[in-house]
Amino acid sequence: MSRFQPNTQPPKGFAFFKNVQELASESDKFRRVLWTGTHSQFVIMTVPVGGEIGEETHTVDQHLMFLSGKGQAIEGGTKVHDVHPGDLVIVPAGTLHNFKNVGPTPLIVSTIYAPAEHKADTVHDTLEQGEKLEDEGKDEPPSWAKEK
Repeated sequence: MSRFQPNTQPPKGFAFFKNVQELASESDKFRRVLWTGTHSQFVIMTVPVGGEIGEETHTVDQHLMFLSGKGQAIEGGTKVHDVHPGDLVIVPAGTLHNFKNVGPTPLIVSTIYAPAEHKADTVHDTLEQGEKLEDEGKDEPPSWAKEK
């Protein structure tokens, strides 16, 4: 089984991800869903040098753990915080936010959405591809993963 094989059905037991930093470093994709549950979703992201996640507001909570690289967290469009490996940022639903890579290497992040934000097997090569699929309604979480 591939290290990047997401579940596309409701989970029935534990999911183990050994050495998340190494796992995330092996993915060159902007966004990759690794696991989707009925109340949350685990995603890894690789933001290229000079790139960003994109200014957005979610209807779900998001927890971001920074694994490598140097970034900036922009809260509400104006408040800037530096982020480094080992930092955790929690973005409550409804909060305008963005994360930018300001370092010389990719910014690698693992994130938990609660509840799920993306299709269970989502892989976006770039920010632009992800935004396009989201705008077209082709990146919706499965019905079994939506908050009840």
